[in-house]
Amino acid sequence: MSTDLRRIGEKARKEPALVFTSLFHHVTDVDNLRACYDALPAYRAVGVDGVTKQEYGKNLEENLQDLSGRLRRMGYRPQPKRRSYIPKPGSEKGRPLGISCFEDKIVELAVKRVLEPIYETVFEDSSYSYRPERNQHTCLGALGRTIQQKRVSYVVEADIKSFFDEVNHEWMVKFLQHRIG
Repeated sequence: MSTDLRRIGEKARKEPALVFTSLFHHVTDVDNLRACYDALPAYRAVGVDGVTKQEYGKNLEENLQDLSGRLRRMGYRPQPKRRSYIPKPGSEKGRPLGISCFEDKIVELAVKRVLEPIYETVFEDSSYSYRPERNQHTCLGALGRTIQQKRVSYVVEADIKSFFDEVNHEWMVKFLQHRIG
C-alpha cells in the first residue's frame, strides 16, 4: 500500500466524521494501477474480451498510461461481465459469477485500494466478507470462540438470494457519500 493510501487510512481513523474529497487522482495514478496489475493473480478466469494478465502485460506501461488517461477524462467504460456458474448445494443452476475483463479487474482493485482504508474504520468487527486479513476461516474461528465463551441457543445460516445483483445502487451511493464527496 502506498504512503498516500496509508495516510488516508490514518486520517479516516482519527477523524471519523471527515468527508474525503479529491480521491480520484489516487485511482488514476499509474503507480497505483501498476501495483494493482502486480497484485492480480496470473491464472484467473478471463472476461468477455479473453485478455489474460500476460497479454495485458506485453505492453504494460502503454496500457496503464492509456487506462489512466481514459479514467481521468471519464472515457473508461467497463466491459460486460462474463457470466459463469459454480456448483451450489440445492441448486441445479449453481451460484452465478460475473467475471470481469482483466483491465476492469485493475480498475476495480484501484478503487478498492482507495476506498478500503476509509471504510475499514467503520465496518463492524463481526463482518468478515471481502475484508483484508479476514476470510471464512477467521469467521469460523470467531464463531467457535463465541459458542464456547457465551450462551448460544441458535446458529442460523443465511444466504441473501442474488444480493449483489439486487443491491439498491441509489442507497449504496448515499452510504458512500457519508465519507467521500
